[in-house]
Formats: sequence, structure tokens, C-alpha cells
Amino acid sequence: PAYVIWGEDRATIDRAVARLVARVEREGGMPPDRVRADETPGEEVVALCEALSFAGLRLVIVEGADAWKAADAAPLLPYLEAPNAGTCLALVAASALTPKLHAAVAGLGGELRYGPDPKAKRADRAKWLAEHFRDEVRRAGGQVTPAIARSVVDRVVVDRPDARRGGVAPMELAREAEKLAAYADGEPVGAEMVEALVPRHPDAKVYELADAIVGADAARTYDLLQDLATGEEPVAPILVQVQLANRFRTLALAQALGPDAPPDAVGAATGVRGYPARILAEQARALPPGAAQRAVARLAALELDLRVSALRDLGRSSRDDGERLVLETAARDLLALARGGAPAPAGGA
Repeated sequence: PAYVIWGEDRATIDRAVARLVARVEREGGMPPDRVRADETPGEEVVALCEALSFAGLRLVIVEGADAWKAADAAPLLPYLEAPNAGTCLALVAASALTPKLHAAVAGLGGELRYGPDPKAKRADRAKWLAEHFRDEVRRAGGQVTPAIARSVVDRVVVDRPDARRGGVAPMELAREAEKLAAYADGEPVGAEMVEALVPRHPDAKVYELADAIVGADAARTYDLLQDLATGEEPVAPILVQVQLANRFRTLALAQALGPDAPPDAVGAATGVRGYPARILAEQARALPPGAAQRAVARLAALELDLRVSALRDLGRSSRDDGERLVLETAARDLLALARGGAPAPAGGA
């Protein structure tokens, strides 16, 4: 009578929904009624489900069902206690529904999750993504070893909170799997193929940099700054600033909720849910109180330094060297904030 079909693996979710539609049609049912949760109140969905059908089973598909808050979903709870036998309701979502709604549908036996557990640890999540990539290569008619699969995940996936919520990582890996399987033409996918065909995600190092700063890991921070400056495709300091500012603004929102804010509250404040909300909550608790907001202010000053650098105006270094120097100085100050200290005075060593 009801399904919740959810998770980050949007491609597999789409295939599951297509199978459900085909099954209903094979059994003489009607074409599905499709609505979006952010455009359709719960009362209207209940009305669709309760409407009489004169052409077999009615299938009602609600996309983005995780957009409903508890009050939005409340009208569905009494319906699910005695659902219409002539209707199948499919709630499709990237993340879990509100707890009562999710439990009501799961209690009817209709929970299908495609993707890693939102509460999985980072290593378990990476393991799931690597196995997902191997499955997609096999689906495309190819073969790949676990080690090569892990290397592709390392190159492709930047697990930003917004990317997780949108199911970006599984979709990107599915695209790369199809491309590599076609190129391999029946041979196993090798490291040289990955190197030639799979571009490294441009945001990867910057995202790692933000994690290193939040963790007050100075050695890792400066190693990553060196990689960003000297790699095959150096990243402009202003792009590093923009991404760091975005990350610390999100952390500041989480810290503003207080030290005991649960992941659900962090999700409501930041717009992310599940695993990313849990990580944000943990990092916000780990940082000294107010450190994230002070980091946002320091990164705003960094933007000014990068766009109108006094070092460049004085001609004391080349443009690129001046930008790198002010970026490294800002990184030093951010590390100090993460440790509970204060940034060094201007011009300090």
C-alpha cells in the first residue's frame, strides 16, 4: 500500500520507481499520478490516494517527500493506518522522511533505501561508494578491481554536504563507470585508463583543506596548500577563499545553535540532513565556541587581501607569490582559531 524509496543513489531509485510503474501497468493499473511534496500539501495527497479508481490500481508518486515537515506530513498518518487497498503510494526522497511518517510507511513493509547509511562513518561511506562504482562498471559490461574503484572514488568524490543531499557522488561515479567500461571494451579497467579519462575533482583538495583546518592539523593544512599551489592544475587562492568561506559560514550556523544541538536541528538551520548534518554537528562541537564565526570574519579579510593586496601594491613580490602568502597567513590564523587561540597581529610571524 505504501513505499518510501529513498537514499543518495538516485539512478537506482529511478530504476526502482520505473519497475514499480511497470508492475502497476502490467497488472492493469492506471498511469501514475506524480506530484512534488514542496508543491502539494499532505491533504491533497491523501485525497488522491482515497479517490475511487475504475481502471485498476492507482499509483501515486510523491517526489521530494523529505521536504515535508512533521505538520505537512501529519494528514498522511491516519491514512496509513488504514490505506486504500486500491492505491499504492510511493514517497521518493533523497533523505529520510519525518520520523513518524517514515516509521508508518516502513511499518507497512515498504522501505527501500538505495545508498549508504546516512549515519555511516567516513570509511564505511567510502567503502559503499567504491562498491557502488564496481556495480555500475559491471552493469555497463566491464570489470574493475576494488583498488582501482577506490582510486576513482578518491579522484571523483568531494563529499560536501550539499553534494550528499543531492546524490551527486553516486551519479558522478555512475557516469565515470559507463565511460570507463566503454573505453576498456571488455578488458579490466586499469590505472592508466583512470589517469587518462577521469579528471580529478577541482574542489577535492580545498574540501580536504577545510577539514584539516577544522581539525587543527597544521602539517596537513600546509601540505594541502602546497599541493594547491604547485599541482598540475593550481587552484587560484581566491577560489580557495570562496570555498573555505562557504564551509565556515555553514559551521557558524551550526555553532549558533549551541553545543548540544542535535543533527536534526543542524539540518534545519543549514539545509543539509543525515550524515552531513551529523558531521557538521560534530565539527561545530569540536571547535571552540564562536570560532567558526570568527573564521568567517578572517576569511572576509582574506578576500580583501586577495583582491587588493598591500603586498602587491608595494611591489614586494609577484602577484601570485603575494596571493599565496596572504592565503598561508590566513590559514595560520584559522588554525589558531581552531585551537582556541586568536589570530596573530597583522604583520606577525
